Amino acid sequence: MGFRDRADGVLLTKVSGFRKMWPFVIISRMEATVYSSFRIRLKNTLDWLERTNAGREDQITLFHVILAACVRMLALRPDLNRFVAGRRFYQRRTINISFVVRREKTEKSTETNLKLTFDPFSTLETVARQTEAAIQSTQKSRTSHDEKMSNVLTSTPRFMIQILMRAGRILDYFGLLPASYIRKDSMFASAFVAHLGSIDLDAIYHPMFEWGNASFFLVVGKRKREPVLNELDEIRVEEVMNITFSQDQRITSGFNFASAAALFIDLIENPEALMKKPENLPDPFIMT
Repeated sequence: MGFRDRADGVLLTKVSGFRKMWPFVIISRMEATVYSSFRIRLKNTLDWLERTNAGREDQITLFHVILAACVRMLALRPDLNRFVAGRRFYQRRTINISFVVRREKTEKSTETNLKLTFDPFSTLETVARQTEAAIQSTQKSRTSHDEKMSNVLTSTPRFMIQILMRAGRILDYFGLLPASYIRKDSMFASAFVAHLGSIDLDAIYHPMFEWGNASFFLVVGKRKREPVLNELDEIRVEEVMNITFSQDQRITSGFNFASAAALFIDLIENPEALMKKPENLPDPFIMT
């Protein structure tokens, strides 16, 4: 690891001077956020899931498809797996996706964040197995890393919380946060996925958190039926789903993000491609 690298990222030294100026002009993550929304047509996806799950013990869900599509997008478009820290650009070392897990489907049930590291060569089946195993383990546990840290911090006086948070931001700025901490904190991730459809809500635009370095938040809305225009320019009522992105615009160009978003949508609408391992993955560190 180079002396200017971080535990979770490799410093990008070949970024153009124009892009290197962005973290000095657009300083905060909230200021750098751009928002976009897309509507996904689910007919082909749901039909494929019904055929694939027929007689299958370990069911593949729509959420598994979304996570696998996100992993594949980050593997094929590694410029989306970058982040800004300390006014510098870094290529993330791994593909990490965080999301919220509810321990029970009741109003009084607690929620916690779950962060998983996926192999770039993951298939839909491996993503589904890894996700379900982690969810079941988390639902059985009484607390998580994020909950433990929050409980410890909030047991101290307010001024101490401010001091500790300030110290954490300084360490993060200089890339000195311990790898053991970064591995567990769900805000230090490639992406954060919020599945609002699981609680029957539509997609919203998620705020970017100043803590951590997740470069985009993905919100998945509920399934619903709406009129759509098919290939024959006929209006049909189909099942659709809205998704929104909140993205740090500094990490890549709008053209590259549009290409990655189109890939992501295509993978969800045609999930059979996720059953095979990707071939000829680009080198994520080619820009170093």
